Amino acid sequence: MLKSNRIPLEGSLRRAPFLAAAALGLFMLCGSAVSGATVSARLGRTTIQDGETLTLTIESDEAQSREQPDLSPLRKDFDILGTSTGSETSIINGSRTDRTRWLVQLRPRRTGTLDVPSIAVGSDHTVPLRLEVTEPSSQAANQASKRVFIEVETAAGSSIYVQQQIPYTVRLYYDDTIQKGELTAPDPADAVVEQLGEEKHYTAMHDGREYSVIERRYAIAPEKSGALHIPPVSFRGSAIPAQNPQDRADPTDDLMARLTRNTPFANDPFFKGLGAGMAFAEPQQPVVSHGREITLDVLPRPAGARSNWLPAEQITLRDSWQDNPPRFKVGEPATRTITVEAKGLAAPQIPPLSFAQPTNARLYPEAPANQSRTNGETLYGVSKQSVTYIPTAKGTLEVPPVELAWWNTRSHAQSRVALPAREFKVEPGATQSQSSAAPPEPAGQPTQAAAPAAPVVDHPRQSASLMEPIQNRWILAAGGLGLLALVTLSGVFALRSRRRGFKAAQPAATSAPAPQKKSVLRALQQACVANDGHAAARALLDLAQAQWPKDPPRGLGALAARLEAGGEEIRTLERSLYGAGETLWKGDALWGALRGGLQPRRSGAPREHDSLGALYP
Repeated sequence: MLKSNRIPLEGSLRRAPFLAAAALGLFMLCGSAVSGATVSARLGRTTIQDGETLTLTIESDEAQSREQPDLSPLRKDFDILGTSTGSETSIINGSRTDRTRWLVQLRPRRTGTLDVPSIAVGSDHTVPLRLEVTEPSSQAANQASKRVFIEVETAAGSSIYVQQQIPYTVRLYYDDTIQKGELTAPDPADAVVEQLGEEKHYTAMHDGREYSVIERRYAIAPEKSGALHIPPVSFRGSAIPAQNPQDRADPTDDLMARLTRNTPFANDPFFKGLGAGMAFAEPQQPVVSHGREITLDVLPRPAGARSNWLPAEQITLRDSWQDNPPRFKVGEPATRTITVEAKGLAAPQIPPLSFAQPTNARLYPEAPANQSRTNGETLYGVSKQSVTYIPTAKGTLEVPPVELAWWNTRSHAQSRVALPAREFKVEPGATQSQSSAAPPEPAGQPTQAAAPAAPVVDHPRQSASLMEPIQNRWILAAGGLGLLALVTLSGVFALRSRRRGFKAAQPAATSAPAPQKKSVLRALQQACVANDGHAAARALLDLAQAQWPKDPPRGLGALAARLEAGGEEIRTLERSLYGAGETLWKGDALWGALRGGLQPRRSGAPREHDSLGALYP
């Protein structure tokens, strides 16, 4: 019995350390949970008038918190005017308390009941709060309307089309009691708003009173048809409260004089000048003013409009060749820049121009450079696009016309602007002229040299002795051996030329002039950006011809074997063009490897034999 009673006791003693450890761990876990950081939030006021500001205080029970509050949810209904951060530590009866505090200055954007959302500080969140924003009192509104008011107007015609620029003008009138404030910009839904130039400042009379005026002009482009609602712009600021004339302070008074006015100490010499140089803050009250809401009817794109939907007041084309026409030569580039200027249209709306391919020239268009500008009243879109022509044969180069269709918002009709077709004479290039010219004949020499054996053949006819036939046979034999040796040497030379890949110079009449590296490199960039594999292959072979004009590679594989860098990217392009199945090719890797041009492989490195003909002759 004793033995049986001792066993449970020993088991309990053995389990005691494990139970103690578990209890300690549970205590530490609970302590950790209790000591975790907590955050809270409170509002300085729960009811304010429209235009007033308030302070949101966020606190964390950690000193120098590494986390920052996420204030982005507040931007839906509030303007965040500023933030400040502070931390403090207090020790009471040996207990230490740490705290971090954020002060956020807010101004409501509308009236009514506003929810201050939960603010995240790291993994913790504050409790949502509620704020009541009331309309200003009628007395305050009447006073504010005399101090500040807003006028808005739009110069839109009777017919407004989608994506058309709508002029919109805002004028803020304010008197000298307004100290500071903020004027909002128009923010309609489903429209693009762009301010035209800088704001203007001037003075104007209204109802017999002089006001300072801030004028801003905008261009609003609706993105869809139907009703376009332009909500009212608003001004929120602060002003000095109005005072009776007898209560107004003398501007020469210092701070102490203002404080002691209407007191027994007003004329005491001790207080005279005591407040000189001390700042005096005038009390201020909030003011709010709103403009009027405007609703416009936007028409859809007309059925008669062409593919290019360009609603503008006017569009013009300018050609750099008009004043300075180029002189074309085979293989030499000539760059043409065409400028599109659209009145009442933003530059990003202008599409790239379309250029037709001439029959006897290579064409390398560049990406357009777009820029919007304004004269303060109207928006102008300007697009400049350059294209390089490289003639491939002499004769006449026919440049097709360039056309652009657009919609005239003044006449409400489809319009067209074009540059006419042009013809240019192409002269032989420098390389072609030198190679095609025949070498000059030496003076006093026959046009064709006589063969060495010709005089020997005529010897039998001139001999009269019996020994002449024998001598002629030896001479004929020697001539035959010489001719055989000449034929043999010619064959050896031809074989060596064939083994060297036919490196002998070809006649100039059949060789294409080497293109300019700079122009072809731009064409390669354009093809890579557009992910156009065929255009990239053409540009690569043209670039290789410019690099090795006497010995160009005959295909992409041969070109890849000659390069120190970019060979793998070229092989990837070749596989995408001629491999089994269709492969989507991306040109960013190729352009990244060859943007500095072709880098030939170091001497002595193996090179692939040009076994294939040119893919793009």
